[in-house]
Amino acid sequence: MKTKSKEKRLALLKAAFAVVTEKGYFETTVDEVARRAGVAKGTVYLYFKDKPAIYIGLVDWLLEQALATIAEVVARPISPRRRLEELFSSWASGVMSNPGVMALLSIENVNQINAVMKRFKKHVLPHIVEMEDAIAGIVKQGIEQGEFRPVEPRSAAVMYLSAFRAELLSANRSPSARPGESIQELFFYGILAEGRGRTKHGDR
Repeated sequence: MKTKSKEKRLALLKAAFAVVTEKGYFETTVDEVARRAGVAKGTVYLYFKDKPAIYIGLVDWLLEQALATIAEVVARPISPRRRLEELFSSWASGVMSNPGVMALLSIENVNQINAVMKRFKKHVLPHIVEMEDAIAGIVKQGIEQGEFRPVEPRSAAVMYLSAFRAELLSANRSPSARPGESIQELFFYGILAEGRGRTKHGDR
């Protein structure tokens, strides 16, 4: 895609993001996105064939930003644990600054949009897998350095992303709570007291 086309597509995504996070997906219309972007409705259809395509584009755009944050954090000369902590707080701060993102990314919202699901899996799932791979890499490095116990890195990555989503849900219900603290600690420490039935890796 040429530079001008990329810029136009990004401008449309920003306009769509503003509308969707204000009104919700179901109340958003292509006409409103076009008005917000200051273009004709036909221009929107040059880049997105329908409203579900706009939604997929938005989620994809947000995940690209999340991946860029991972790359920035991984490049810093800090410990694996510190990398996971900084990722958690960076993502949380970004989402908390615009509460509408939570509704946009909610799985309940995605599940209701049946027309989106096939395209969601095709276009968005690869980015989610890429995020899991990157986080698993951090976990693996932490295991090799003795900072983390020998867990399965991929499972830890899935749990990490689930913990982040849980933090967003918690903060959404209790806005006064400090973001990225309690649930992040649960991810690192679990809920068992030291020595109270915690098994070693591989034990049953």
